[in-house]
Amino acid sequence: MNDTLAPVRSPGSDTLLNTALRHPTTAQAARLTLADRLELRVGLWLVLRSARRQQSARDHADHARRLGNHRSLADRNHAALRAHALNSIRT
Repeated sequence: MNDTLAPVRSPGSDTLLNTALRHPTTAQAARLTLADRLELRVGLWLVLRSARRQQSARDHADHARRLGNHRSLADRNHAALRAHALNSIRT
């Protein structure tokens, strides 16, 4: 694993945050605030979410099958509601 990482500059700060925590001097500079950690978590969540969507969209046949199943289910539900409405009017 590569232990040499590029230094990161926070958008709202002039100090550099070093992501390698081997040296004691960088460990003090690498302390993140709650807002920084929240921003990183939200960013990671967005990256993972988009990766999942891209992965599921790659398989076109699977996507088409799911779409067909969804439409079929919607048609069956609509037909059942229509039949129930007609039966309730007739009685």
